[in-house]
Amino acid sequence: MITGYTFQGGDERRMPSGPLPEGDYAFEVADYTEPYQKANGNWVLKVRLTIQGQTVFDQPWSGETSQGEPRDGIGEFLLAINRAPKERGDGPNWRAVSGAHGKCRLKVEVAQMGSMAGKEVNRVAYYYRPKEVGPTAAPKQGASDAQWAEAQRRSKQAAGAPSDTEPDDLPF
Repeated sequence: MITGYTFQGGDERRMPSGPLPEGDYAFEVADYTEPYQKANGNWVLKVRLTIQGQTVFDQPWSGETSQGEPRDGIGEFLLAINRAPKERGDGPNWRAVSGAHGKCRLKVEVAQMGSMAGKEVNRVAYYYRPKEVGPTAAPKQGASDAQWAEAQRRSKQAAGAPSDTEPDDLPF
């Protein structure tokens, strides 16, 4: 048995007080509830995100705005965490949402309701879609054969190669 050290209870984790500053942050989906439909027909997805050790709640929604325009905030969220279905009209794999990572823009607002009413809290302004990487294909040659030959000739000339018009049988 090693002696000398005695357990002191560990250090208390010091969480930052107040919201994170506004900006872009990587997040992990800590928890979610499957979407539910409100009385107005819109769908709401409640998510709990972990950002730099802090919890941020968000409720992306899909349906129609008060102006009657379509909106798919749940789809934007799924695209941001790379969990969107392959085809439109398909349902997502909800089991794959927990633990997913993404990037969002946080803003600071004063909470209007609940236990945090009157205090500054973080809200998700929007989610970033990851860049889509497609197949890489060599660009097609856009020059004609004559243009290609002229470019080759100029390249050789610039490199100091003898031109086609110079004699190459000089004795010296």
